[in-house]
Amino acid sequence: MHMTNSDQKWTLKEFLLSFFPFHLIIAHLKHNMFALLFWTLLFLFVNDSAGSAFGVPYLFLSPEYLGSVSAMSFFFLGFAFGGFIMAFNTYSYIKLGPRFPFLMTLAKPFMKFCYNNSLIPIGFTIFYIYKMSAFQYGEELAGGYDILQYNLSCLGGIVSFFVVSFLYFFPVTRRQERTRLNEKELITSLTHREESWYRQYTLQRDRRYIYMGKRLKMQRSRSIKHFNRGVILRTFAKNRISASVFEIITICMFFFLGFLSSHDFMEVPAGMSIVLLITITLMLYSGLKSWLNNWAIPVLIVVIVSMDVLSNYTDAFNYRNYAYGMNYDDESKAEPYTIDNIRALSENDSLNELSRNNYIQTLNNWKKRTGEEKPMLVIVNSSGGGSRSALWTVTVLAECNKQLDGQLNPHIQMMTGASGGMVGAAYYRELLLRQQKGEIVSLSDNQYQKNISKDMLNKLSFMATTNDIFVRYQTFDYNGHRYTKDRGYAFETQLHENTDFIMDHDLGYYREFEESGEIPTMIFSPTIINDGRRLLIASQPLNFLTKDSKQKRTGDFSNENIDFLSFFSKQHPEKIRFSTVMRASATFPMVMPMITMPTEPQIQLMDAGIRDNYGGKTTMEFLFVMSDWIKENTSGVIILQIRDTKKILENTTYTHFSFMDKLTMPFGNMYKNFPRVQDYNQEELMRIGEESLGFPVHQISFNLREKKEDRISLSWHLTKDEKEKIKKAFQSSLNTQAFENLKRLL
Repeated sequence: MHMTNSDQKWTLKEFLLSFFPFHLIIAHLKHNMFALLFWTLLFLFVNDSAGSAFGVPYLFLSPEYLGSVSAMSFFFLGFAFGGFIMAFNTYSYIKLGPRFPFLMTLAKPFMKFCYNNSLIPIGFTIFYIYKMSAFQYGEELAGGYDILQYNLSCLGGIVSFFVVSFLYFFPVTRRQERTRLNEKELITSLTHREESWYRQYTLQRDRRYIYMGKRLKMQRSRSIKHFNRGVILRTFAKNRISASVFEIITICMFFFLGFLSSHDFMEVPAGMSIVLLITITLMLYSGLKSWLNNWAIPVLIVVIVSMDVLSNYTDAFNYRNYAYGMNYDDESKAEPYTIDNIRALSENDSLNELSRNNYIQTLNNWKKRTGEEKPMLVIVNSSGGGSRSALWTVTVLAECNKQLDGQLNPHIQMMTGASGGMVGAAYYRELLLRQQKGEIVSLSDNQYQKNISKDMLNKLSFMATTNDIFVRYQTFDYNGHRYTKDRGYAFETQLHENTDFIMDHDLGYYREFEESGEIPTMIFSPTIINDGRRLLIASQPLNFLTKDSKQKRTGDFSNENIDFLSFFSKQHPEKIRFSTVMRASATFPMVMPMITMPTEPQIQLMDAGIRDNYGGKTTMEFLFVMSDWIKENTSGVIILQIRDTKKILENTTYTHFSFMDKLTMPFGNMYKNFPRVQDYNQEELMRIGEESLGFPVHQISFNLREKKEDRISLSWHLTKDEKEKIKKAFQSSLNTQAFENLKRLL
């Protein structure tokens, strides 16, 4: 069989062996694994084979822009794909171009390289269009016209970036064409001194390829047997400079977009931000490899180590996220974080007794408002889990209170837990306060569930990509202090926008309403990463939870809990922004930055779920300290546990370990079994408590995910289908039974 192209003719075997795109694939596998790693990652995301638990595939398959999945959201994502494809082509040209010197004999060599380097990008685009269309049709129930719109918009975004790119490369190529070396300069003579005369005959230089040329016609490359390799490399060097300038311009453009991140129209899909991050990383690495070659990695290691050293002794590269409302300006006011200082506060009997008596007054006011002689005291424990837990908490509390004719809310005295669950609980509590003020009518309005489930990832991820990772150059003022904008700021801003700014208060704002019993007390417990202690944050002092005044301690105790208000008493801690407190309890690793507190040395706060994901530990400590009052004034305690995942999922099975499992499980199980270990410990704590407290303790659990196949992303972004699953979960048989138990007890 022969294949022809105008006056050229070759067999199928010759075509397959000489087809330039095939040779580029092989060259990538041999010399360009770094770029292929990113392509592999994108394929895995789109195929739902990586990041599934955190909903990463949904960010690509169903991207949101300004609160909805639309043609514009797919256009932005396509534009990002186009940027990555051009970064891939640029890096590949710099990396692989010199291995194919025949390119220098072509007009517009970079463009022709892009044509022939398109197998992987085209394959990914087709794969993405197929997976996205199937997802939109099967999961999001989109119509055929909408899916066609999404496809065309995505392709339009890709093409748009290509157009922008080639507007740069066309003029550059034309200038290089005018100065291009003529063929006489390229031909090597026998007397050329750059290499021995006999090397010209021992090297296989006459490899000829079939490539896609002008108008995508198949053409055979010219012979380069007698071309001067040194001159060819110098010509490639000129192209390398042009490509590097393009990369710099592109990166600067991305960073410039960071200036616009505060505007709503720049809340681009989170999937686009992920692709931008990959693109910037590839371009930066490309620049380093282009100019430093084999020295790139050693230089990069030296730079990172130098940055680390400088951050320890200077403010350079010492990126910090702030607790908004706290004073970082006067270092003399920084509280010493020492064992002696922690122990002195914990052992301060007068502070402990005073805070305990103050809280007993809060309990008395709460009891009076119930109108019952011995009311049932309800403590809400809401688990972490991002937006799914936030929406689930609001759904459960609103639905239970509605079906109980308003009898649940007056009995709730305390709320504690972690992460998204506490965000949802805080929103529900604020709505309850607004209802008591006469500003809203019903807590069951669907709009409130829509608000708390709105996307919070787009603004956060875009800020991370264009601002956090490299240069943090934007600031804002709050309560007379200036702070740096970062993804923590973006999270709080988006949360306030989603909830109509009704929680935009400082922590102290809620104290009078808690003490009067109008609303439940909320106890946040973010983890101090430095030593694993817990920082207990509430609008009221909690010293009584740092040491049990009923117990005589004679041994060596770790003083696990630290009361925020007492420890930072010189800093006006009640002025801390309430959304910062929520964020401190919801700082999932890497997604949001650790919060640096004004101490010496500085301590870092992270997610409360690290130590107490369900709030059980804080609850049992509270019940133990307040057991005398509870026994005398209540008919018992209901621990209303609102969990994003059932303790033991239905259909759970176990399998044998493979070879790779045995290598990875010791590390993977540390995370995988993390919530299970907390469940085991808290079940034991609950059992011991029930035996010793002297009053009834009832635990009622509402579970979101009950079966192993139930899938709702652990993320700050929910798809339309996931939101519907959460709303329907309250009607499950187990949750219906839990509600009946709650109704019977109240």
